[in-house]
Amino acid sequence: MDLITSRLDLQFGSFPEPVIFLAGGQAVYSNEPGQQLLQSETCPLNLLAALAEHPSGSMEIALGQATYRVTVSPFEMGDLLVLRPLPQPEEKKHPFSNAVYRMRECLSNFTAVQWKMKRVLEENHLMGDFDQDLANQSRLIFQMLRLTRQAELTQELNDKAFPREEGFDLAMVCQGMADETTWLADLAGVRFSYSSNVEHLPFQGSKSLLTQMLLALVSNGVRAAGKEGEVEMKLHAEHGRCVISVRDSGVGIPEDRMATLFSGDAPEEIPRPGEGSGLGLYNAQRIAALHGGVLVAQSGQDGGACLVVSLPIVVPTSVPARNNPGYDNLGGYSPVLIELSDVLPWQAFAPSDTEE
Repeated sequence: MDLITSRLDLQFGSFPEPVIFLAGGQAVYSNEPGQQLLQSETCPLNLLAALAEHPSGSMEIALGQATYRVTVSPFEMGDLLVLRPLPQPEEKKHPFSNAVYRMRECLSNFTAVQWKMKRVLEENHLMGDFDQDLANQSRLIFQMLRLTRQAELTQELNDKAFPREEGFDLAMVCQGMADETTWLADLAGVRFSYSSNVEHLPFQGSKSLLTQMLLALVSNGVRAAGKEGEVEMKLHAEHGRCVISVRDSGVGIPEDRMATLFSGDAPEEIPRPGEGSGLGLYNAQRIAALHGGVLVAQSGQDGGACLVVSLPIVVPTSVPARNNPGYDNLGGYSPVLIELSDVLPWQAFAPSDTEE
């Protein structure tokens, strides 16, 4: 056997791909790439032995993140396996892969044009109601961006293209979102309040996905409450779980709507302001499930509704920063402003008077 392994090493020792010789189900020879492969947890020896017992020309197998084409050559003393790495397939981009970026780019260009138009009109005393017209156009673009983001998120969840998990402060994310929602909801005539029994809540999970979930709960509450309505958001953490609830003072959830609330049935036409797209709560429930939690809806007999999400608290391995709300602001555009764009008045989108 020593003579055989010496000959194999002379012939295959310099091969860049893994070469393994099996005898009696044991690896009696492997070149350096083969040794590295056998020492990794992704390549069990019994798998290679099974392949050698049933040779079929060349086979393709996936080991960890790599894919190999395996050829088996039977010899009197055993079987020679050569594993040739295959190139990784190009990542398939879903139809919405660049949609949010393009919408954000259009909004940036449009904002720049607004500035120029406003200054020219102000210099010639021709403003009139132009501020309102510009703001309404901006609001329309924000609404389109919101629908695009929801469709993009749905596609990502379908494709299981989940952002990486990380340690962050969930209480700070909730507080930051509540602070911004409070004054924006006030513009829409809705009183928004927030309370929590914890100041900080270290949490391990996908910060971007959980932020999208919270945005859906908050915007649904503000939309349901309507003008002169109230929305109450609470965070309660205890005994290894955290519960986030958003209660509104609206008309409640009709019985026939309760059955399809989380179905993801989107309207056939572009929704009108205040109607919603049908994807927000659908995605929110899926995000909660991805984190081992559950999202439920309750409708009161006297009106009003409450959305409640319960999540197991997974303590992060590293200490999260406590001074960063942490959600994606889309290159400077507020995610809360985008999410509430279909219920806010035009004043929320009026160009700022601050000089550039």
